[in-house]
Amino acid sequence: MKAPKIPNEYAGIIKKISETAKEEGFSVYAVGGFVRDLFIKRFPNDLDIMVEPLCSSQNSRLAGINFSKVLASKYSLGNPVIFERFGTAKLFIDGREVEFVMPRKEYYEDSSRNPDTDIGTLEQDALRRDFTINALFLRLNDNEILDLTLKGAADIKNKIIRVADSSAADIIFKQDPLRILRAVRQSLQLGFAIEPNTYEAMKNSVKRIKIVSPERIRDELNKILSEKFPSTAFRMMETLGLLLEILPDIAILKGLTQPEKYHIDDVFGHTLSVVDRVKNVLVLRLAALLHDAGKFAARKDENGKISFIGHEKQGAEIAQRVLKELKYPKIFISQISLIIENHLYPKMYERQWSYAAVRRFAARCGGELENILELSKADYGRKNDEDALKSLKERIEELKSRDALIRGGELLSGTQLMRRFSLPQGGWIKQAKEIIAQERFENPNLTEDEAFGLIKRKMGL
Repeated sequence: MKAPKIPNEYAGIIKKISETAKEEGFSVYAVGGFVRDLFIKRFPNDLDIMVEPLCSSQNSRLAGINFSKVLASKYSLGNPVIFERFGTAKLFIDGREVEFVMPRKEYYEDSSRNPDTDIGTLEQDALRRDFTINALFLRLNDNEILDLTLKGAADIKNKIIRVADSSAADIIFKQDPLRILRAVRQSLQLGFAIEPNTYEAMKNSVKRIKIVSPERIRDELNKILSEKFPSTAFRMMETLGLLLEILPDIAILKGLTQPEKYHIDDVFGHTLSVVDRVKNVLVLRLAALLHDAGKFAARKDENGKISFIGHEKQGAEIAQRVLKELKYPKIFISQISLIIENHLYPKMYERQWSYAAVRRFAARCGGELENILELSKADYGRKNDEDALKSLKERIEELKSRDALIRGGELLSGTQLMRRFSLPQGGWIKQAKEIIAQERFENPNLTEDEAFGLIKRKMGL
C-alpha cells in the first residue's frame, strides 16, 4: 500500500532521514499519528521515526539512538537528547522536533502507567499501541505502508477508533488508563466513533485513571477544550463514568435543576452549552467549565428551597481547588477565579448604575474585564440579561472613549504621603491610598493637590 503525499513542510526532513538510512544500513518508519494524519489529510504535528538496523550485528535496542547520532553528525544538527531507559532520542531537524525510537514491547506494573521497555518486533510494536488508526507504519526506505493490525487503514476509512489488539482490549486500558481520555479526545478531534468493544473496555477501566499524573490529565483536557465543541467529549466522559473520576465537581451537576426563568437545561447541560459558546481561549473555556460548580453546594437555602445565591463565590473557590489539583500555574488559577467570581455582575447592570459604579466594576475585574464580559454573555439566560450586558458594554466603551474608565497606577506613593504630612511609615498610608482610590472612581481626573487636600480633610492630618 503506497503512502499518501507528505506535506512540503516535512519533505526535506523525510528526505534527510530516508537517504541517511539507506547509506548507513537502517530501515526507518514514520509511525503513529503522523501516518494517520496523512491518510485523513490533516496536517501532522509530530513526527516519530522507528529505526531497525539492517545488519544483525548492530544493537537493535540502540538503533534509534545510534541513527539519531549519525543524522546529527551528517547535517550538523547538534547533539540529540537521549533517553536510554526507553531507547529513544530527540533531534531538531529543520526547526521540527523528531523522535527516534526502537520497535518495542512493554511491561507494566499495576501501580504505574509508565512501562519498562524491551526491543520487540514490528508486530509487537504495532499491537502495543493504543488504536489501530495509530498503528500504521510508513517505511521510508520504499514509501510503503505497513498495516500490521490489518484494520488500521479500514478503520480510518470508516472513521472508527478501535484498540490495536482486540484480544487484549481491557489490558490496554488497564495498563495505561490515560488511553481512555485520549480515545475520547481523538473521537472529538477526528469525528470518529468508538468501536463498541473498545468503548466497553474503556468503561471497565475508568477507576484506574487515578494512577495517571494530574499533569497528563490536564494536558488532555486542554486539548479537548481547544476543540470547537468540547461538550461532546464531556458528555462522553460523563456517560463513561470518567468525568466523576477526574472532575467530580462537574459530574455531580448532572440532573441538578435550576429555575426555568433563568435556564432551561439542568446545570450540567447549561455548563456545557456555555463552554461551547465562549471564545476558544483556554482561560475562558476553563472558566466556563467551572463557572457553575458552586451551584451544587449552594442549591439549598435556609428554608430548604433551591437557591443559588452566592454560587459564583463558591464556584471560584472550587475552581481554585480543582485547578490546583491539576497543577495549573498560580497566575492562571487566579485569572479564572477572578472571572468566575465576577461573571454575574454584568447581569445586575441597570441604567441607574453611576459612572463611578461602572468604574468600580472595571477596577474589580482588572485585566480580566473583557473575559468576564465574554463569560457573562455566554452565560445569559434571559432577554433582560442580554439587554443589561449590552447597556453595560456601551457605558464602558463611552468611558473608554473619554479615557475616563480606569486610571492606572497609584496617584500618590507612600513616600510622597510621608513627606507631605511629616509622618513615619504606618497603617495610615494604606488608609490614605484607599481614600484616594475610592475618590478616583467618582473623579478619575483627581489631581495630586486635590488628593492631598482630601486626605487632610478625611483623616484630620
